[in-house]
Parts: sequence; C-alpha cells; structure tokens
Amino acid sequence: MRPAFLSAPVILAAGLLASSSAWAADALGQPTARLCFTLRDAALAGGYSWGKGRLYFGEHSYPVKITGGGAIGIGYSKLRGEGTVYNLARLSDINGTYWSVRAEGTMGRGRNVAVLDNNHGVDIKTTMHTSGAHLAAAVMRLTLRVDPGRERADTLPARCTFPLR
Repeated sequence: MRPAFLSAPVILAAGLLASSSAWAADALGQPTARLCFTLRDAALAGGYSWGKGRLYFGEHSYPVKITGGGAIGIGYSKLRGEGTVYNLARLSDINGTYWSVRAEGTMGRGRNVAVLDNNHGVDIKTTMHTSGAHLAAAVMRLTLRVDPGRERADTLPARCTFPLR
C-alpha cells in the first residue's frame, strides 16, 4: 500500500512540471529563430564562459560569438546546446547581454536547461548537454554578438549538429 501512496505525489509533481513547462513555452511567444552553440565554462569562485554558435534566422545563418560568466562555481565543463529564439524581429536584436539563473552539477556528463533574456525582448530557451567536472549556482550573464558580414544562405536544421560548421 505504501508504494501507491508515494507514487501519487510523484505523478502529481510530474504533471505540474509538465504543464508549467508547456505554459512557459507558450508565454515566451512565437519561435522566430534557432541558435546552435558550444560553450566552455571554467570557474574557481567566479566563473567565465566563452564559445561560439550559429544563428538560423530567416533564410540565412550567422556566426555568433558568446562570452560571459557567473558567480559561485568550481570546475570546468564543455556544453553543446541548442536554443529556440523567441521575439526576434531584427537581426541586430540578438546582440546584447542575456541574463539567467543557472545551476549546474556535472560529473562526467549531464544536461542543463535555461531561459535567457535580453533588454531587446529576445528570449532564448536552451537545452544543453554538458561534460566535465563542474559545480555552479549563479546568476549567469552571457553576451552574444552576431557577425552579419559572414552570413550564408542556409535552411533551418531539424536539429543542431556538432561540430558547428
């Protein structure tokens, strides 16, 4: 009898999480682009992150440089991720500083999810695969810069592929 009693709260919690996740995706608006990226994160008390990505927007793709950091962490990890971009009206709106609250505990391999937003109203919902040994809990600040001079005609991929080309 006890296992059924314990499973009811778990099922209820899973249902609430699933419904709130679906609501959050709807609350962000309409997807307008996709960002595929790799990121490295090193921390000893304060942390620093750097990487690159490719933004698929309209009929073109653009290289993206990513830098930033957070506080309270130790270790090193590599991240491969993809993000659904919301509310991007102009290419220049992707440029800027993005904020997020992030917690990561990677020992070997792991997953991470974050929603980033900037002051132009652009939101990026990311899913990341991590590898390394890293423990962090921080307010994350990442700066994205697109290089529009290196655009190429491209179609939106069904999924991000690595290494980025």
